[in-house]
Amino acid sequence: MFKLKGSIVFNVHWMAFVWALLFIGTSEPARGDIYRWVDDKGRIHFGDKDNSKRNSKKASEKIELRMTPSNWQRFDIKVTSIDVRLTDLETQQIISDVNNVYEFFDSVMYFDFFRTVPVNITIVKNKKKYGEYLQKTIGKNLPSRGMYISKNHEIVLYMRKNRKGTLATIKHETSHAIIDSIAPNTPAWLNEGLAEQMETLEREDMRLVTHQHKENRSIINRVTMLPLREMLDLKSRKWRDKLATTDTYLQAQAGEFVFFLLATTPRKSFVTSMLQEYKRGSRMRSLYLVRDNYIGDVGGMEVEWVMWLKRNNTTVVRF
Repeated sequence: MFKLKGSIVFNVHWMAFVWALLFIGTSEPARGDIYRWVDDKGRIHFGDKDNSKRNSKKASEKIELRMTPSNWQRFDIKVTSIDVRLTDLETQQIISDVNNVYEFFDSVMYFDFFRTVPVNITIVKNKKKYGEYLQKTIGKNLPSRGMYISKNHEIVLYMRKNRKGTLATIKHETSHAIIDSIAPNTPAWLNEGLAEQMETLEREDMRLVTHQHKENRSIINRVTMLPLREMLDLKSRKWRDKLATTDTYLQAQAGEFVFFLLATTPRKSFVTSMLQEYKRGSRMRSLYLVRDNYIGDVGGMEVEWVMWLKRNNTTVVRF
């Protein structure tokens, strides 16, 4: 037994049972009896025994649970391949990968999905067909491996020779689909950085893990990166414009920086708090959130970031 604020006392076993019934959902009365009674101290109890026989002054009230069936689900996934043959293993991998990305945002970032996020995945034959598909769908062709089209809730990509890399792109774009649907005000660097890290998301021994993105790390080791304060303070539109003019290094920097943030519990908690702010509709620039919430302020973050780049000794983060 344990006591909650408000003088309500639950039997742990039956509290779990009640919650299980609530999550299962049924239009029929619950099987088995649940009783509610008030003790001499005014505390409310729930249990499977009628307490009337033990205390005639405190009659037990039988509780009938009726729940309406729910059609809600976390995601609605549809995979369409055009002139591309997916193996059964690849199809299973896509479903598993999408589930893992959803679980990351739900259980690690605490998004607590309140509505279905659609994931309609279209895979075309090659880069030429991909360009034609984009031209037809959004009116322009973009030099990318894949993209999330928000107006159609659709992920579009082409099958590359590196088929494993193609499946990783699906995880990347699934991250964009979730953030676009749940926290659309998320700044571009964080949105893109999380998507980059989702490419490496896997399940090991029943735990989610994300690995250091080797391609991103290789890029930032040989280029001059944007100063951290400038990256954090850029508005999303300017960040995307700069990304388009600096090839891929800004995207690589965002991915490695998010990996740096996820690598320790305090920094991961900071990422979570940022996403919760943007989920609630905040439009505050991330630089100000760092100043208000990050231990050590922006200067401390800059020092830790420089040390991280010099050490380069973390290759996997487990959640």
